Amino acid sequence: MLRLTKKEAKEKAPKMVAVIKNGHTEAELAESGERWVNHQGPYLTLAETIAIEKAKQKGQADK
Repeated sequence: MLRLTKKEAKEKAPKMVAVIKNGHTEAELAESGERWVNHQGPYLTLAETIAIEKAKQKGQADK
């Protein structure tokens, strides 16, 4: 049986890609573009966004 070294196995392994999707249509994104450019308030961090989404999912699972 042919065995690969760890380096060879790592090179041949498929690369994982994470994609963050949003629920906006192209028209909604175009419309909101100016608001984002001129936004003066605070922004959520990625960690805050993930925590909010986990809370939403937990709320849906509890129903």
